[in-house]
Amino acid sequence: MNGANSYNICPRCGNSNALSAKYCSRCGGQLKVPEEPVICHKCHAHNSPMANFCRNCGAELKVGWQTKICPKCGKEVDAHDSVCTCGYSFVTLQQTAPAAKPVDSRSASEARGKKVYKIKGGRGWAIASLVLILLLAYYILVPLGSGNMLFRPQGLADFDKGLVTAGSDNVELWYGGDCISAAFSAALDGNLSSFGVANCIISVLVVITAFTMAIQLAVCIARIVNDKRNKLIGWYYLAMCCVSALSAGLIFIFSTLDIPESLSWLSKAFALTDGYSIGYAVWSIPLYYLVFFFMSLCSRAKVLKERK
Repeated sequence: MNGANSYNICPRCGNSNALSAKYCSRCGGQLKVPEEPVICHKCHAHNSPMANFCRNCGAELKVGWQTKICPKCGKEVDAHDSVCTCGYSFVTLQQTAPAAKPVDSRSASEARGKKVYKIKGGRGWAIASLVLILLLAYYILVPLGSGNMLFRPQGLADFDKGLVTAGSDNVELWYGGDCISAAFSAALDGNLSSFGVANCIISVLVVITAFTMAIQLAVCIARIVNDKRNKLIGWYYLAMCCVSALSAGLIFIFSTLDIPESLSWLSKAFALTDGYSIGYAVWSIPLYYLVFFFMSLCSRAKVLKERK
């Protein structure tokens, strides 16, 4: 800024302010206080930007009401001119500039960097999640039943073979409820060691999935009522998808290996004897976590631009 300029021009609205002003009197924008000294045209002495006369020779300085600097081209023009030779209009900007309150520099810096979320509009995603959770909970957790008390179509059970298939003829199908019930009974009888590592792993995954679904159902109901979105990405779902898929994959590999007699204790520990295998339904557990990971990405609250 030229030291001969007696006005502090607001770069936001073009209003002419006093040199000592820190904020624009029209729009409230923060101004830069000039620090460049005024050089006397007669003796070339350096004077304060607020000086009207030279401190060395007393010559009148070109300050006060006489001039102002165009913020577009930097040219010094008469204080009463409304348009600069470069075409910059002081009057137009002053008339169209909206009035605003002075902005505190500290509060503005604190506001910058904070994320602003648009959290409304999550009711549709919550309803879709609720329906999907109920369907997957039925498919993963509800036991097969027996006799006339079948809780799922027999054709579906014949196809997916449950989470776990046991028995010499592969006729015993376990779903989530069966796994939890069998693990609980084995623990009560003190035979959990004979229950098998593979069965324990599947049962633990089923219990974790059941708790996750229960919590997720409560969250979905709350979001349906409040019509809000989630701010966070469901990294938990991605982690559990990897863990459950890796566990099921290892059990599947072990169940297909031809374990020699010298390592029969290994097959017994994993309960891989007597026709043990895992069915197609076990892959619905990692699929459940994967689906809701992507749903958390899609239904996440929109992050707005930072406040200026």
